[in-house]
Amino acid sequence: MELPLARIAAFIGSTPLSGNTASVVRLQTMLPDDVLLALAFRNGDSETVYLFDSGEGRWQLRWFTPGVEVDLCGHATLAAGHHLLEESLASAPITFDTLSGELTVDVDEDGRLALDLPIDRPRRYEMPEGLLTALGIGESDVQSVHLSRDLIITVRDSRTVSELSPDHQFLQTLSVRGIAITAAGDGDVDFVSRWFGGDGIGVVEDPVTGSAHAALAPLWGQRLDKTRLEAQQLSRETGALTCIVHQERVTLLGRCHSWLRGTLQVDHPSEG
Repeated sequence: MELPLARIAAFIGSTPLSGNTASVVRLQTMLPDDVLLALAFRNGDSETVYLFDSGEGRWQLRWFTPGVEVDLCGHATLAAGHHLLEESLASAPITFDTLSGELTVDVDEDGRLALDLPIDRPRRYEMPEGLLTALGIGESDVQSVHLSRDLIITVRDSRTVSELSPDHQFLQTLSVRGIAITAAGDGDVDFVSRWFGGDGIGVVEDPVTGSAHAALAPLWGQRLDKTRLEAQQLSRETGALTCIVHQERVTLLGRCHSWLRGTLQVDHPSEG
């Protein structure tokens, strides 16, 4: 069985060589979970997103890291929408049925993709023992600790975020999806962040984490008294997002770049 595959960078910044790459795979039929996970592990991207045409203009969508299936991924959803539009397989707005309910990808007046996500409201939380040492952050640098899908640590200076060199082995023992370190931005950027994987996720550092901004955007929106915020994730690839905070939803605006197309060969065990 040959399955169409596209590798697409989402939330790219100033160049097409930025952003977070997702593998987008179109399925002819829904495959067993162990096969989907094995393919995601072999692809090696932080997310492989599987698309299945449900008919009547709707698409079933599932996300897999190299380690697990997750309930929400922003950059892979944006990449999936970009792929369907680029291949003329759908017209905007595109509706996806997911573990996080109905999500849509539309196109704004500037030609950017607009991803609609449910707000992930963070709550105050206590710092896990040993985490500051693992991050190399001083206690006086920490402004707050919150928990949503991820553990969110706000620090005083964006330079602290950019210069982090954490103990990833320790971070991957924490029973959270990920650890997001964030600070106020400089210039035209309202806030910056980095995201590191927690226990079992199979990702060391994610270049641009769209789903984390479903929590980061309302957190910074409340702090800055703004509903529209410019965000940057400071990975090696880096990426740019515009976040619009609504009462119960967050819209993420960004651009994508397709840089590889091909096929996956998936043979039935009886054929091997």
